Amino acid sequence: MPSPRTRAPSTTTGTDALLYLLFGIVAALAFGTLAWLTGNLTNALAGTGAWASYRPSDALLHPQALWPHLSPTALLLGARIAPGMLTLSLLTASGVLWLRIHGAADGLARKADLAPLMGKEITAKARSLRPSLADRERKRGHAC
Repeated sequence: MPSPRTRAPSTTTGTDALLYLLFGIVAALAFGTLAWLTGNLTNALAGTGAWASYRPSDALLHPQALWPHLSPTALLLGARIAPGMLTLSLLTASGVLWLRIHGAADGLARKADLAPLMGKEITAKARSLRPSLADRERKRGHAC
């Protein structure tokens, strides 16, 4: 008779790939939105064209089609470098905030965590589990 299943089913590579694809699409859309916003701001400050309609994929992939009157340098700064810097600063700020709220664990055990594993505690536990050990001394020759 087969044993009952005791653990949760594992995810497959296919579902992981779909999740990563979804994360990539959301990240591209967010970066495209920032590229659209900063491109329009650059166009308002340095260009002569009108405010472009909301098309984040075009702002991300083809900014020269949205803002044809801007110079290549202005397009590079407004649609590539500025949204990249904004994205990095937002990620850094959110990471710092996350660590401040949740705290960074150093991964080392504290003295209170190790106390149950020390000699006296282990000896007491062994004696409570096996009373025949009550008369014995510890290995180092010290009586408990």
